[in-house]
Amino acid sequence: MVHEGSDPPESKAAAAGEDEPDPEAELLGRRIEYLFTYVQPLGRRFTLQEVVDGIKEAAGPNDAKLSVGRLWALAKGKAPNPTVGTLRVLGEFFGVPLAYFIDDEVEARVSAQLALVAAMRANDVRSVALRAAAVATMSAQGVDAVRSIIERARSVPSAPPVPPTA
Repeated sequence: MVHEGSDPPESKAAAAGEDEPDPEAELLGRRIEYLFTYVQPLGRRFTLQEVVDGIKEAAGPNDAKLSVGRLWALAKGKAPNPTVGTLRVLGEFFGVPLAYFIDDEVEARVSAQLALVAAMRANDVRSVALRAAAVATMSAQGVDAVRSIIERARSVPSAPPVPPTA
């Protein structure tokens, strides 16, 4: 017998299920967070708004739309069952194939490539800084040489993420 004011047993079960994590949503969230961490053509992590705006700018008339709230929920593993369209536009924005989100082998390969690019980028920065420090201690001409190298490097646009090879 159900008393007035109390929830039926099936409502309590449904409410309890809301708090249980969805392993698939959490896996997708980790993969999206990985992209935020390793795809940084601006030299820093994208904001949620930048991703949403970038997707809007590139969107065709039939492409999936994405809000900041929905992207946050996906990245935190709190949004189950995104549409294929949503995953496709996310993949296009970050420069990864749609399969990255659903295929473990593709995800592993793409993640390794992104980590390698990030490591190379970080190593380049360190090696240039060390060279600059060494040259700067040698002479005033060395300082001018370093300055000109840095100015030339600033004028070169950064390369977009390298799409994975098949």
